Amino acid sequence: MWVEAWSPEYGNSYDMGGSDPLLADEARAEPVGEAPWAPVRQASRPLPPTAFLDGVSRVEARVFVETGSAPAAGLCGSVGVGAMLTNGSTRFGPSEVHRAVVFGAGAQESLPPLPGGLTYLGRSARGSRPEDVRSEVERLREEREATLAARLAEEGWVVIADGRLRWAEPMEVIGYIKSHHGRYLGPDLEPVVPALAAGERTPLFALARSHHYSWYLRLTDGAGGHPWAGVARCEVSASLPVSRVVELADMTARHLPRFASLGFWDSRSPQNLVPIATLERRLWHLLGDRDLVLRRIRSAISRAGEDARA
Repeated sequence: MWVEAWSPEYGNSYDMGGSDPLLADEARAEPVGEAPWAPVRQASRPLPPTAFLDGVSRVEARVFVETGSAPAAGLCGSVGVGAMLTNGSTRFGPSEVHRAVVFGAGAQESLPPLPGGLTYLGRSARGSRPEDVRSEVERLREEREATLAARLAEEGWVVIADGRLRWAEPMEVIGYIKSHHGRYLGPDLEPVVPALAAGERTPLFALARSHHYSWYLRLTDGAGGHPWAGVARCEVSASLPVSRVVELADMTARHLPRFASLGFWDSRSPQNLVPIATLERRLWHLLGDRDLVLRRIRSAISRAGEDARA
């Protein structure tokens, strides 16, 4: 028996019993070119210019708009995306905030100007259910993350993007997945993961019906943790040459352990890397105080209504 290292509000870092529909067609993995199927450790090499990328999103207000029949429900949401840049030293890189007012049922309206220069652009959700409207905010976050990742990769940075990759273009962007909610490796391959030592990775594998290569790596030995404690999964586009993917995988196993967080500092240690955790806190700060933003939304909509009635 083990105690989960993560704070309970973040869920489980390891939950292989779930049935995530996103994984249903990817549950069969095949090794890619590296033999034998055993833990891989490489000699130390310098860290290339690396960008850690993350995004956050939140809902700030539930809103309604008249459509001529029944009011359409929507929400005001904000998205923050940014990067931490490491090249000899680590510093904050580009960051940006985007705000949207999203309605379902095909409705699309922008908010009137808000105090403080807040601008909410109109977006229409693909469906009318509340979850469809909320998903549109997440889609905005994914779009802005992909745009920033492409820009950084074009500038020569190796990008470590928090979360699964949502694109397959041949960019040097590594998706970094902190938790495990599906079994990718069969019983003949999976035992190599708990056998990993800190700084080691599995050989590459490809997921069925996926456009990515993937590998597991261990960040820390995690004395007292369960066999998968301190393990993360990475993935990159399968459009990259396998030789370059091997180099990127080696780089993550060599260098990501040095960025692993500690339990007294982060509730999702060690998988929540220090640059990503630091960036996440900054992005929440850039979104502004939620209560103040809500008051400004209410004030602007109320003032617009008064002007329309005048």
